[in-house]
Parts: sequence; structure tokens; C-alpha cells
Amino acid sequence: MKDMSDSGISADEKTLYILLCNASFYLLQVYESLIRYVAHKYGYQTNFLVYENGKEAVFCKDDWMQEVDILVIGWEPGRMKGIEIARAFREDQCQAQILFLGNQKQDIIESYEVNPFYYFIENEVTHKKFELVMKKCFWEIVRSKKNSLQFISNGKIQRVQLELIVYLKVDHRMISITCRDKREILFYDSLKNIEEKIKDDTFMRTHRGYIVNLKYVDYLDKNELFLNTGESIPIARKYKQELVERMMDQEKNILI
Repeated sequence: MKDMSDSGISADEKTLYILLCNASFYLLQVYESLIRYVAHKYGYQTNFLVYENGKEAVFCKDDWMQEVDILVIGWEPGRMKGIEIARAFREDQCQAQILFLGNQKQDIIESYEVNPFYYFIENEVTHKKFELVMKKCFWEIVRSKKNSLQFISNGKIQRVQLELIVYLKVDHRMISITCRDKREILFYDSLKNIEEKIKDDTFMRTHRGYIVNLKYVDYLDKNELFLNTGESIPIARKYKQELVERMMDQEKNILI
């Protein structure tokens, strides 16, 4: 691996973490320069990880997988196909945007398996088209970051999309995020800090130890909030009136 990272690490939403993987070092240099140019033109900062070997990229993915925003992958970098590299990341819940670089149009259909942002046909793509696609990709990433919760777990920056969060609870400064896919994510923080970070009206504090995504609420019964996941959350008296009003606005069932 050759590290071409820009100096410094920032949590700013317009800082992009980009992995490039291609068997051709020349193409790695070309695409890094093009992406850096487009990013600078539209006010983004970039950090790059560059691999000529797909197996090495997959082997090292756990070190930075939660931070990377874009994977730019040659369809057949060396002995490991681009689709295999992308599949390895997706299997570990990597949410990065994927851009493929290939020469065969028939490979586009297979690429759908990993939900790529775009598939470039290298001998057909123009600079104008490349810039347009990258600009849209950058915009989508920033939009996604604004709709996610960022935190530090095991010394690494991580994010989870707000729409995937069912609820958060705290126990002795240990925050637990319960996700729609049944994942549980743990990290240290205070619920007050988390409450300030989440700028989304669908989330509400219901108890000193809980923040709930109202999208997953089924109904309210006395001092319990029942979720459509089958779980129930306690409701503290000080939050109940606001909760009732919010649920009425969303036409949720209330049994008092």
C-alpha cells in the first residue's frame, strides 16, 4: 500500500476519505489527481488510501472501514476482482459509496450486487462526465453525513445512519445503540451530548436513560412506549406530555 493521504484528519462533513484500488499504479495516480482536482474545485478536502493489491485492501479494511466515504475500485485489480473487493466491504456493513472502473459493459449488471454509485467504462468516460459523477457522489456523502450520528468507538471514528437507529440508552456513560438490523453498537459518551448531536425531529428523550426514534414507535400505553420491533421503553413523567403531543402529530396510537 502506498499512502497518499493529505495531511491532517478532520471530522468536518466536507472532508472525504477515499480508497483507491487498481492494479495499475499509473491509473491510481491519474484517478487520484482527478478526484483531488474535482474535490478542490467544489470545496472538499481529501484523504486517500491507495492500494495496488486488492487482497491487501481487504486484509486492512478493519483499520479504517468505518471512516472511508468512497471506494474507487478497478474491476480486476491484479488477481482479485473488483466485485470481490466490494463484496468483502459490503459484507462487513461498509456504507461507503462504490465507484467501479472497468472496460466491459457486461460487468455492469454484476456490479449491482453491491449497490455501486456508478460504473465507469474507462475507454468511454470523459473528464466532464467524471467530474459530474464525482460532484454528485460528494454531495450524496455530505447529505448522508448530516443524517448520521458520528462517535468514537475503540479509538476509531464511526457513523451510523439515523434512520437505522431504533433507540439509544445509557448505563454508566456507556451508550448502547440498538439498530433496525438488530446490531448493538457500544461506546462511551453522555446521553446529553448525543441528544445535542442528533438534529432530527423524529428522535426524542423519553427517559433519563433513553432516546427513541419515533419512527419505530407502535403505541404508547401508560408509562411505556411500545416499539414495532417488539421492545418497550420506559417513559418518565417529565417527558410524557411532549411525547404525547409529538405522537399525536405523527398520528401514533396512544392508550392512556
